[in-house]
Amino acid sequence: MAEEQNQQVKVWDAPVRIFHWLLVIAFALSAYSAFQDKFDIHADIHLYAGLSVLALVIWRVLWGFVGSDTARFSQFVKGPKATAAYSKTAFGSAPYKSTGHNPLGAVSVVLMLLLLLVQAGLGLFATDAMFFEGPFAGDISSRLSEDLTEIHEWTGYTLLGLIGLHILVIAFYGLVRRVNLVMPMITGRSRHAATTPKMASWVFGLTLLILVAGCVWWWVFG
Repeated sequence: MAEEQNQQVKVWDAPVRIFHWLLVIAFALSAYSAFQDKFDIHADIHLYAGLSVLALVIWRVLWGFVGSDTARFSQFVKGPKATAAYSKTAFGSAPYKSTGHNPLGAVSVVLMLLLLLVQAGLGLFATDAMFFEGPFAGDISSRLSEDLTEIHEWTGYTLLGLIGLHILVIAFYGLVRRVNLVMPMITGRSRHAATTPKMASWVFGLTLLILVAGCVWWWVFG
């Protein structure tokens, strides 16, 4: 056991891990409240959960350029050729070695970030034409608001499907390939890392997150 611990490498910084679990909570609350009546506390839950998603995703995009090696898009986003090559071995029995996101995981991450950004952004203009309006719904025509609301809803369904697929892949890796992809997102360490990545300052990362959240709050309510 001690030998296994000594082989573990830090692959995820604290800001990325905090972002990940806050996003899970915020999206879960957003999805839950979306299927509830909007004339009570669920309207507030949906609004603030959506704003939290928006702030978190904006921060993650920024961190993808200035953060730790494993957080940077330039480090884990690969081209079609590399992604196709990895997909041929992704579900095989060869020993798993990857520092951070593998090429298929990178596709999932980028797609989810884009969809989350679209969904949260459109939510600012959404309306149910009865009890709920996004903060900026009154700034556009009711027809446009309703059209954006429909896209907002279908984006949410797409995200639910993508998240379901994401969970299934994680379960496959855990049950079939015996690779725990969840624990590294909790502890930050993995024994399957191929290299030792450089970590950015967690103080800088969390400070940036607070600043982004403050800017989103000011933009919407200021």
